[in-house]
Amino acid sequence: MKNLSVIRSFAAVASLVAAFVFVGCSDDSSPIESDTSEILSSDDAEIESSSSAKLEEEPASSSSKKVRSSSFEEEEELSSSSKKEKKSSSSSVENEENSSSSEEEEFSSGSLEDSSSSDADEPIVIVPVQQDVSIAASDLDYRISGDDVRFKGRFSLDVTESVNNNDNVAFTGITFMVAKGSDVRSLVQTAVTVNVNTILFPTMNVIDLNSMSSAGVSISLLDPGFNDECGIYSLIVTVTASNGVAAFMRTEVIPFERNAAEYCREPYSSSSEAQTKEIPMTTCEVTVSTNLNPGLDFASCTAVPAPATTADIIFSKAGTRDYPEVTATSGNGIQFGPISNGEQPPYTDDYEVNMWPEDMNPGRSPATAYVSDFKYRVLGPTLTGMIENINQIYVAATTAHNQDTGAGFYAFAITDARQGNDGDFSLTIKVYKAQ
Repeated sequence: MKNLSVIRSFAAVASLVAAFVFVGCSDDSSPIESDTSEILSSDDAEIESSSSAKLEEEPASSSSKKVRSSSFEEEEELSSSSKKEKKSSSSSVENEENSSSSEEEEFSSGSLEDSSSSDADEPIVIVPVQQDVSIAASDLDYRISGDDVRFKGRFSLDVTESVNNNDNVAFTGITFMVAKGSDVRSLVQTAVTVNVNTILFPTMNVIDLNSMSSAGVSISLLDPGFNDECGIYSLIVTVTASNGVAAFMRTEVIPFERNAAEYCREPYSSSSEAQTKEIPMTTCEVTVSTNLNPGLDFASCTAVPAPATTADIIFSKAGTRDYPEVTATSGNGIQFGPISNGEQPPYTDDYEVNMWPEDMNPGRSPATAYVSDFKYRVLGPTLTGMIENINQIYVAATTAHNQDTGAGFYAFAITDARQGNDGDFSLTIKVYKAQ
């Protein structure tokens, strides 16, 4: 036991010495210190890095959550405020619309009464709007009838909604003006008079420019307001209507032509050029018959008794009992043909029986017909269907026709035709010849 105690005491002392030696060596021995420090620093770095990362990560995550939470709260607040603004805006628009609609209802239903009740002497202000009622226009055009321009066109009321007293809408007036030109941007007013029938306003009836029981609008092409000028003119028509609260208006422009060949001719001159264009003609009448005096001499304006084989023109009956006719042939080479004014410029002087050039153009100087009034295309030795075409005007040209003087050129037409019991005709012929 004693030996065992000694051994244990020695072991304890040895252990203390070893511990003292280890501490002393670690202070003086750099290799040991280096190895130990590297191990400790590496471990510590990993621990510090790990711990610092955890420390940094946790605050960052926490702050991020706070930022996101704050941002989310702001978005909710913005969204909430936006919704409030939208709701407020929508409410404002609805209020404005309700206010506007209520004002319109108030205007349409009560403005007339309010105006009249506030001051009886104060005139009602009619606002020129075109909202529920419009004035429709259709078939605007013109035509030449002799020396008159007759206008076409219809104006009617188009009621689209039965509001604002539209069931009481009516025309209140119509005005006219004649201007030079057709471009609305450069029209020049003239002093031309417009002939119009009287219309009693207000009226709900359609206004018809071409009807003699309505407006019946026309213009004389001889009106001094044209100032001897020709070309394109325009009739400006303005129509107004009212329903008692609002006024409505429509303006239309109808261009028409004052033909230079008819109304702006150069005065008659003795020059050959003027004579070639404008050769005045005189007229005469003669009666022939298809049995007794069938021939006609144009130059002397006399009838030639049968057989009249050498007359300028010889008339004879033709056709059947039910459809009698008259034909004409030449006895000396004169050729004939119908006028073709309607097929050649200016296309507006298509004369016929009882629409003679001198009557259709009374403003000429001299007031007569001219050779140029009778245009033609083809001449031949025979005429047929003269009763069927009873209003036709014809021309005749001799073989010695002189275009410079008009000699040998004639125009003629049947103005009256009477058939006897034997089927023969008595014909009254009007003849034009150069003076």
